[in-house]
Amino acid sequence: MSFFKKCRAVIFGGFPVYTKNKDEIVFRILVGVYTVSPVLFVIIEMSPTALAFIAALAGVLSLWTTRSSFDEGIKTLALALGALSFFVCLSVLWSVDRARSLAAARDVFSYSIAAILLLQCILTLPNAQRDRLVKASLAGLLVGVLAVTGRELYFAFCTENPRFVGNVFTLHKITVYGAFFAAILLSQPVLLWKGLAAVFAVLTLLYGQSTGVDVAIILVAVIFAIPARFRQPAFVVFFAAYIVFALIAPFVVSSLFTLLETKGLLAFHPGTFAARLDLWQMISPHIAEKPILGHGANTMRNAVGVVVNPTYYALTDLPSAHNVVFDLWYELGVVGITAYALVLAAIMRMIGRLRGPSHFMSGSCLIIAVVELSVDHRIWLSWVLGALVFTASLCILHSHSIIRPRADDRIKVGIAPLRE
Repeated sequence: MSFFKKCRAVIFGGFPVYTKNKDEIVFRILVGVYTVSPVLFVIIEMSPTALAFIAALAGVLSLWTTRSSFDEGIKTLALALGALSFFVCLSVLWSVDRARSLAAARDVFSYSIAAILLLQCILTLPNAQRDRLVKASLAGLLVGVLAVTGRELYFAFCTENPRFVGNVFTLHKITVYGAFFAAILLSQPVLLWKGLAAVFAVLTLLYGQSTGVDVAIILVAVIFAIPARFRQPAFVVFFAAYIVFALIAPFVVSSLFTLLETKGLLAFHPGTFAARLDLWQMISPHIAEKPILGHGANTMRNAVGVVVNPTYYALTDLPSAHNVVFDLWYELGVVGITAYALVLAAIMRMIGRLRGPSHFMSGSCLIIAVVELSVDHRIWLSWVLGALVFTASLCILHSHSIIRPRADDRIKVGIAPLRE
């Protein structure tokens, strides 16, 4: 089959260009979203927000046309996300900035609904449609990774100052997307996809501006080099250590900062590592003020009273703690950080049931998300939530082992068979 015919088969699925089949029309919207989303993430700042909801809307229409019932796993996820949204909303009652906490509750609830609808739609896709969507998403991921790499090289060689704050903030965002895209491509069996992911990784380590993404790339590369049978233990060890750190972080960070500063080990990288550690040790005493329920969701932003006589931290404002662990400790207390730890443990349990490329892909994307949130961006940012929803949907879409095969798919929904 020629390349043109393959593209036509993916886009139209054997149907005429103009069709009255409602299920096929809605599905073509999904194909379009998954094809264009990666590159739009790179060139339009708020596209993850919009596209997550567009995809969820397409999911609603798809579920409506097929009259599908919700999967048991999705029902459990809905309960968990509902409880999380309720707690975030409840934090408005004791928040020091009720408007910001209410906005956070609104976003968490909205993206939770979007995630549930989109993931349920993907889980109920017939095999033929799922295969078409996988191929469409791979084309989109290819263009997305190339776009991220191109912008990295542009900022590195075609701008007077690659460290200009606007360039750095842009690269911080788009390299996060690129890392997710590359992890999915790396899990594919085709050598071309793996090679493209490797090129992105090398160029990002050389010319990227995000420490979090650099650390995530190194960790994923180590996991990739490990034999498949040892990957799950490696994931478990990493996340177990991370959860332990999350639970004890406020109690040890001040001593760690003092120790490293005394030994002169913070001067080698004062712009990132030392500045972060300096900020975290300044936040810790404020966590002790409200250790159980915290100060309210999304209140770390511009909590200017936290920064007092910094040694290495040089920003004029406080965009966040640059660490989801300290953000949650400060904003939602021990209840919030415990919920975060339980969510990570539950996700790892689900990932542990996967096999082969699906296992590596899902575990790697989780590592990227956790590392990035632990170094750079806040969990409450709309583009972060949108990117996480979309990445989760891509992982489920590409994880064939968690999609239940349905032998009568084409008969039920009238999908024309693809001819190879």
